[in-house]
Amino acid sequence: MPSIELKLMGLTCNGCVNKVTEALMQNDQVESVDVSQEAATITGSLSADEAIEIIENLGFEAEE
Repeated sequence: MPSIELKLMGLTCNGCVNKVTEALMQNDQVESVDVSQEAATITGSLSADEAIEIIENLGFEAEE
């Protein structure tokens, strides 16, 4: 399974990490995620652009 790594900005606590993790895991194309306050590794067929859009819709910033 391919994976993508994103740099995250704006996550300040474990609640933020959980919010991003839950939002990404709701997508059927995601196999697994590993999220910290600084980065996310997403395994599955989700594109980086789609993952960034999900994260930005939560009010955080992300980039490849």
